Amino acid sequence: MRTAINLITLVLFCATVPCWGQFNRQLVATIPFDFTVNNLTLPAGEYAVWETTQGAHAIGNTDGNRRALSITYRVAANPERLAKLVFRKYGDKYFLAEAWNSLREPVMAFGKCRKEKELVTSRLVSGIRVDQVVVLARVR
Repeated sequence: MRTAINLITLVLFCATVPCWGQFNRQLVATIPFDFTVNNLTLPAGEYAVWETTQGAHAIGNTDGNRRALSITYRVAANPERLAKLVFRKYGDKYFLAEAWNSLREPVMAFGKCRKEKELVTSRLVSGIRVDQVVVLARVR
């Protein structure tokens, strides 16, 4: 019985070890403007982005008191091997669009949230173009 318990413990340990690497890699960037992720507006500051589970990323300030979670999807390989965060900008509003990790191939995209979709379809914004803003990041 004890051998079976040890074997089960070893299998569970080995199965979870590959996941630890994912949780330890974070993109860290100083974002100089307020921005929105998944309908939550976060103030300017230093933020870390990390994968919580496959298909979901969290972003939180380094003080640990503000955090948002968003479903993400892979859009392309990272040909630049550059760590950065890409934002969609409408006038003075910023929305997190992509996370580029220099250590990993896929570029992770954040979907448009309800606030962004409303902004895009509103008549007030019809004359405002969409810009991309890039904030360089580092991997920690």
